[in-house]
Amino acid sequence: MSEPLQQAYNALMVKAPGAAFQKARALYLNKYPLPQTDSSGPLRLYVCEEQLEESIQPANDGDSNHRLAILRSRPMQLAVLHWQQPHPPEPEQLRRYLQDTWSLNLEDLEIEALSTPWFREGGHQSRFAAPTGLSWEQQSLLTLREEK
Repeated sequence: MSEPLQQAYNALMVKAPGAAFQKARALYLNKYPLPQTDSSGPLRLYVCEEQLEESIQPANDGDSNHRLAILRSRPMQLAVLHWQQPHPPEPEQLRRYLQDTWSLNLEDLEIEALSTPWFREGGHQSRFAAPTGLSWEQQSLLTLREEK
């Protein structure tokens, strides 16, 4: 797993609207790329499809009224955007970007160039499956009181 990619995904998810706000969350993911060191470059990486799982489990703190609400997020597809350009990046430019910014090897990815531009004409998009293991988890303690 790429450490820079995992750290950027964590940073993006911390600020994302909650799973209950589906439209706001989708807009957020369309609008904000994964944070990267050089944000002025011509290529940016976005989450274009994610899988969310919510669960509630007993908390391991000894209190039977406590539960953990757990939200797990896993990106299914990522999109490389050639920012505000109608054409895909050159193969070497894409290779360098994925390697230097995200520690990803272009030869390990099946990249599909799409003919439709990104959200609000943001630029040409090329999509690929997110690396296995890339995920984020948030836990919240619920303190439930039983009424007698």
